[in-house]
This record gives sequence, structure tokens and C-alpha cells, in this order.
Amino acid sequence: MNNIILEKIALLFLRGIALMSVFLLLRGHNSPGGGFIGAIVLAIGFIFYGIIFGSDRIERILYFNTRIWMGIGLGFVLLAAVWPVFLGHAPLTGLWYIGHWPLLGEMHLGTPLIFDTGIFIGVAGLILSVIITIMEVLKWNT
Repeated sequence: MNNIILEKIALLFLRGIALMSVFLLLRGHNSPGGGFIGAIVLAIGFIFYGIIFGSDRIERILYFNTRIWMGIGLGFVLLAAVWPVFLGHAPLTGLWYIGHWPLLGEMHLGTPLIFDTGIFIGVAGLILSVIITIMEVLKWNT
């Protein structure tokens, strides 16, 4: 497909959706959102991009294989579960660091963010793996 307007809109849409998915990830602790819904939104952006450009272009953008994304996500979840154990707490206990950052002010960072980030990366990797496989089986490469 050689429609330059559609190609530019698809790329712009993917970038906007990626920013929205990160916003949903970071918003998920105190309001609706989180890693799972953020990953679904990110996958929607990649699905639209894949419809326009094909599965090969999706794989080029991702840098890593989607199975590696799933492994990295599980590693983050495992880190969030085990880290409190080494500090004498029960597994999956929320540990918090309150830091003062220039220009950002006071930020509360904790193991729930690590857990949600792992869910985000793992679910995005899983959905994209399924979508890329379906696109390759259907020969949806443009």
C-alpha cells in the first residue's frame, strides 16, 4: 500500500496510543488503569499499524522478539514479588520510596509500579505475539 497520508496517520496514531498506554500504566495505582489495560491499548495501536504496514514492520519497531517481552515482564513481576522477602516482609508487600525530584516534586515510587510495569510488558508481548502470528499465517505482509 502506497498511501503516504495513511502511512503518516498510522505512525502518528501509534505514537499517540503508546503515550496513552504509558499514561494508563502510571495512572493505575490511584485511579482506573494499570498495566493490563495499558498493554491492551498499546496492542490496539500496533494492530492498526500492522494492518497498514504488515507484521514485518511491527517486528522491526519492537527491537526484541515478543517472547522476550513476555520474559522481561515476568521478570519484573518476580522482582516485585521477591524483593520484599529479602527485606523481611511477606511476598508482594508494597514497598515505597518517597523521593524529591527537581522539576517533578515529590514522587512515590514502589513495588506496585514494578509489578504493573511487568504486567504491562508481559501482556503487550503476549498480545503482540498472537497478533503477529495470526498476521503471518494469513500472509498479511505488505
